[in-house]
Amino acid sequence: MAKYDAVLKNEIIQLLDKNTELEDEIFDIFSGEEFANSTEPLRVSKLRDVFELLIPKTTWTKEDYVKQNRDLSIEGVANDKNGEPQLIIGLDGVPHTFITTSEAVGHLFVKYKMNHYAKYMLSDQEDHLDQLLSNFDYWFKEQYPEEDVLVRTVIEDGHRIVRCFATPTYRPIDNHVLLYMSLWALDQLPTKFYLALSRIDHSSMKLHFVSDEDIEIKGIGTLSYGFTLVNGEDKSKVVGFHPTFDLVNLDGTATTLVLDKPVKIVHRGKSLEPILRSLDELKDIRSHVEWVTGVIRVAHNAKIDDVFAYKIQQEIIKIIGQAQFSKFAPKFNEISSNNAYNLLQFFGRLNEMDVPDEDEAIKIKVLFWKFMRDRANKK
Repeated sequence: MAKYDAVLKNEIIQLLDKNTELEDEIFDIFSGEEFANSTEPLRVSKLRDVFELLIPKTTWTKEDYVKQNRDLSIEGVANDKNGEPQLIIGLDGVPHTFITTSEAVGHLFVKYKMNHYAKYMLSDQEDHLDQLLSNFDYWFKEQYPEEDVLVRTVIEDGHRIVRCFATPTYRPIDNHVLLYMSLWALDQLPTKFYLALSRIDHSSMKLHFVSDEDIEIKGIGTLSYGFTLVNGEDKSKVVGFHPTFDLVNLDGTATTLVLDKPVKIVHRGKSLEPILRSLDELKDIRSHVEWVTGVIRVAHNAKIDDVFAYKIQQEIIKIIGQAQFSKFAPKFNEISSNNAYNLLQFFGRLNEMDVPDEDEAIKIKVLFWKFMRDRANKK
């Protein structure tokens, strides 16, 4: 059973390892001394399980390698614990091999604009593995053999895993550090929040914080607002807060909208001032409510049709690729065939598509918001 007792301010400093230069500086700048001397509860509830999970300890053993492209090799293919096909990666001078994650396969080929295609070829390896290996040799052995690559690995339950391929200058923010800064920022706001959803592994984190404030929209439903916090190993993804609005319609369907104005958290250089400035933007969330409510009213009165549904289908395919969409095609066809749905009901049902990639799932919810906003702007 989950523990929902409050986390105290003097407890969350356990998230920081003051033996590291960065985290010691975060302690100094982000009220570490003040929190250490306070027994007040944070203004964010239902987060104890996540807090305790992310206290730095040896949950995962991580190791990074800086190699050249020619030092990488594909030694074979194997299924991961979820039954998904993955690459077995060898590194010159390292006695072990590593199995990829699906995200890491995308990282490996994203520079060559092959991330979706590589995943497709891997999923259909009986017919396309040779083609995938040929492409790998072309880019990594022939075209750019001396290019440096950062290979981020982890040992989890005895399995050696590649969690990310990136450039050596890439500076990710660890989950426990980002959680500390996020809780600090939310604690500054006048509204209380609770943690409604969490997904965490060694390579990524998604936390959905929702305000305690519910807003009734007459004749439509109940609106709450908050933030979806996303972290990941892929530098092409937005790390930070996505302003999020959750609408429960009167018919029981629910729609999640993610605004296309993320509060980015980027660590470059030695100064933490850019992060402080970004976190200060969180206070603007309440000012968006009236605007979002107006967009929702228009969407409530707008029905879908076949042309609109086709546009949405094509935009989703651009985000997740044709192969991934094919898994959801029967569900999409079922939902889009109901022309009685308004936009809120339509997008609410599309939330039933469980897109495993967190960044892609966010992009789809941003897509829903953009279509609704554009419809409202035409009124």
